[in-house]
Amino acid sequence: MLRCFSLCLLLNVVGFVLAQHAFDEHGSKELKWCTISEEEQWKCLNFTNALIRDRALFDDNFLDLKCIKGYDTEQCIKMIDGDKAHIMSLDAGEVFIAGRYFSLIPIMQETLDGGLSNYYAVAVIKTNTLPDVHHIRDLRNKKACFPYVGSQAGWNIPIYTLMKEGNMPIVDCNNHVKNAIAFFGDSCAVNSLINKYNPIGDNSDRLCRICIGKVPGGWCTSTDPYVGFEGAFKCLKEAGEVAFLKHTTVKEMVDSKEFKGIPTDEFQLLCKNGQRMPISEHLQCNWGMVPSNAIVTSSARTIEERKKYQKFLEAAMKFYSHKKSTNSTSFTNNDNANNRFDRFGNPIDRFNNQNQQTDRFGNRNSNRNPFSVSTTTEATFNDSQPFESFEIFESKRYGSRLNLLFQDSTYGLRAIEESEQTFKSFLGEHEKIIYDIRQCPVNRMTLCITSDAEYEKCVKMRTALKAQLVKPEMLCHKAHSHINCMQAIQNGIADVTVLDAADVYTAGLKYDLIPFISEVYNLGEPEYYVVAVAKVEDPSTELTYLKNKYTCHSGINTAAGWIYPMAYLISNGWIRPYGCDSMRAASEYFTKSCIPGAISNEYNIGVPYDNLCDLCHGASYRYCRRDASEDYYGHTGAFRCLIEGGGHVAFVKHTTVYENTGGKRKEWWARDALDDDFELLCADGTRAKTKDYAHCNLGRVKSNAIVTRGGDGYNQQQIDAFINLFIYAQQYYGRKTKDDFSFSMFYSPQPYHDLIFQDSTRQLQVIPTNKRRWDLYLGTDFLRARRITDCDSSAATMNLNSILIGSLIFTLYFIYRF
Repeated sequence: MLRCFSLCLLLNVVGFVLAQHAFDEHGSKELKWCTISEEEQWKCLNFTNALIRDRALFDDNFLDLKCIKGYDTEQCIKMIDGDKAHIMSLDAGEVFIAGRYFSLIPIMQETLDGGLSNYYAVAVIKTNTLPDVHHIRDLRNKKACFPYVGSQAGWNIPIYTLMKEGNMPIVDCNNHVKNAIAFFGDSCAVNSLINKYNPIGDNSDRLCRICIGKVPGGWCTSTDPYVGFEGAFKCLKEAGEVAFLKHTTVKEMVDSKEFKGIPTDEFQLLCKNGQRMPISEHLQCNWGMVPSNAIVTSSARTIEERKKYQKFLEAAMKFYSHKKSTNSTSFTNNDNANNRFDRFGNPIDRFNNQNQQTDRFGNRNSNRNPFSVSTTTEATFNDSQPFESFEIFESKRYGSRLNLLFQDSTYGLRAIEESEQTFKSFLGEHEKIIYDIRQCPVNRMTLCITSDAEYEKCVKMRTALKAQLVKPEMLCHKAHSHINCMQAIQNGIADVTVLDAADVYTAGLKYDLIPFISEVYNLGEPEYYVVAVAKVEDPSTELTYLKNKYTCHSGINTAAGWIYPMAYLISNGWIRPYGCDSMRAASEYFTKSCIPGAISNEYNIGVPYDNLCDLCHGASYRYCRRDASEDYYGHTGAFRCLIEGGGHVAFVKHTTVYENTGGKRKEWWARDALDDDFELLCADGTRAKTKDYAHCNLGRVKSNAIVTRGGDGYNQQQIDAFINLFIYAQQYYGRKTKDDFSFSMFYSPQPYHDLIFQDSTRQLQVIPTNKRRWDLYLGTDFLRARRITDCDSSAATMNLNSILIGSLIFTLYFIYRF
């Protein structure tokens, strides 16, 4: 009997503990609301106090609300994405940003009077002003007031409309703020200078000049007094000429404490056709319709958690809103919400101060409900304790800022079905407007590459740029050689490619291509030194006598690997030129080499010299190819040839040794290589440490450059768009290290190197307009070296001179004869 009693007692205790655990897990779950201002934080805390007081009314729908203060909307979005907060309310334009870049999803939508879930974007002016504005194109150079950059009604729709119908120029394909800067005069568009909307830091402050923020960091930011729709209205009243608002804003503001007594007819709507109409005529005079704000949360939240949030907010709306819609349409998925039915189906009216009320169990009670909330400022608690009521869709009592937590024009909340909880479903056709303000007059740019590894990197780059909405759209075209890329660009199949300085020469001379962007390495200028590298353990190798040596080159007709070394050796008499046949000269002088491309008929139309590829490492068709499929191609490939391929000397750029020693590469061939294991061969026959490249080199040559069509195919608009794309690409992805979660432009996955761009690239630099010609870019030193190693270049110059001389002789003969 005693055992039975003990067992029963134990089971009761266990049951109590489990029940308590269940209550703690489900009944006291937290909901963290992210706020973006002191006023909003104050309202949120009042909301929390009301919830504590009325906890019993929520039954199982209660959530323990916590208020988390963020600096601005962007920080709150990041906090929700990082699970530091759970929900917040966002404008439709912000829903796009939060959904596309941070995977937040809308779970509830605010509804307006009549159950409407849309409002109108309007342009408001002061009555009897702007007599010279007869069409929206006449808003050029006017003082405009925007709520903030990114707002759907206050920014996206106005900018889209002006771009389509108001002749707003497209100044920058990837920065619509610059388009507005070029169109409007001094204005206030909060956030127009923050990183998100000024990624490369060159926005003018024109859209901030009439903002009035004073505190440090408060000017033209989310703390500026002109932020939000109410701020844009203040801006119009005090400094601006036109404001882009919601159709409800003017009425809300003239009813507020700050602007009480100002008649509505002091303001007018400006229609798209230039007409003026009263504020009440927004149905006939608006710039577009906008989805009302949405409550968003992280997509990582489970379906059960989202439903919990929805039920909590529905209950909060039921208990803390006294607004009555002019339409009987329900604002929630609960058909009984507006009728205020209790959980047992009994009708209640918590906002009617009657003695007879229904308690939470559906029983009539003549005593006052201690948790009831009055619509007046004060209500009675146990007939003696006064307390302030809470109105969920009202913000006037918290200061000058309106629309706290929710828009003040909100009448209810509509739960969004699970299948529609994406930013795309929420925005629908409105998403097109957001994309269209990022339109570009040049639709696409095709990058030409020459190997499978480069193609794979190109596709990743394209995906990364698309993720950031960088325009024009980038495409990839794989050609079998750099010469083929030049031909593809000339024919319009491709648009751009990245070339070595020597290839820039060929591209300009034979295919009318022009360089417009160059790489910059560690010199601060788009140049590098050509150096000859040998092993410390091989003291017999010196630059003044390489007869019968094994040599490693980056590629045939490359600046560092061929043009400069051969020009030095031939001009100093170390190699017999054989009538300017540098291929034969190298074949006769060196015993074995790896010069990728030396047996390709695109680079050698004469006799193939097999010993120029004897040291190359590529298998099958990759053998001695002048692209990344050959292991010994490029500067790093030539250095690898020196280490493992039996070479005595490698001709590379000055950064190559540093990039591939000291454990920087993990492949076995470079794993044990140290910088001190190598020396530079100087032109006077001496040696120097690898860091002394400025004094021990074969010359200074221009960096790799991006080229596009010149000549008859020249298109300045295209070139500007291509420059814009690469500058923004560099800003977003100009990294030199591996990033598992993003893209790195100046990094190549091992075992590859220098894919598309050189791995040593630190930045891209736009070539000045007066240098965008192959000869002007390369300079006289390179042209002289090229003439020494390649008779064709001299012939081309001679042919041009011959034509000029012939023309002159013919002209003189014609004058003399007649």
